[in-house]
Amino acid sequence: MTMFVSCSSQASIVTTTAPSTTVSSVRTTVPYKPGAAMKAWNSWVRSFEVVDVSAISKSECGVYAMLITEGSLTFYDWDGKQWADISDQLNGGRGLDPLKVYSYDFTNDGILDFFVTYGDNRNKGGKLYGSFFAFPWSGPDHCKWSWLDIDNGRDIVKEIESPEVDQRDGVVYASGYQSGRWTTYGAVKYLPSSGSFVFQEVFKK
Repeated sequence: MTMFVSCSSQASIVTTTAPSTTVSSVRTTVPYKPGAAMKAWNSWVRSFEVVDVSAISKSECGVYAMLITEGSLTFYDWDGKQWADISDQLNGGRGLDPLKVYSYDFTNDGILDFFVTYGDNRNKGGKLYGSFFAFPWSGPDHCKWSWLDIDNGRDIVKEIESPEVDQRDGVVYASGYQSGRWTTYGAVKYLPSSGSFVFQEVFKK
């Protein structure tokens, strides 16, 4: 079943216990009881003026979710008792004006990933853009969240312009690179061998 949702907050304190700043290895046991994390999450997000909220992503690497409030994107980890703010892991790709977070297994590894769209460039005459936040498929950092690379057909970037999300099939379409009078347009799909998303041209416009 496909799930899409969204949300965020920066100035809130979720727990008095400092969470680990990096999740770099598989947890031997995941502190997760069916329904507990969801119940706590639903209660937690009601304390904010929510713009969007993600679905809960759970795997052997842990239990995670995102929240968007006005001008803020926050990332949380479920420690078995409460949701802890681990937004320091969003460094290196977070925009200034988050609008929506899509939850889908974009990398096809059986784990819900996140695709976040931002509107801050529009204040300068630019376009809406988006970025993928997910685990890589393998390697020593396969349980470490990061903003994944995107090959737009010419450059390796962290964001794509004018994204359109097919929520049913979990496919992101976007404009690629510009060349002369035309701009490429296509689907952005994950390539496990490179650990990045690759732009697949559909047509030029």
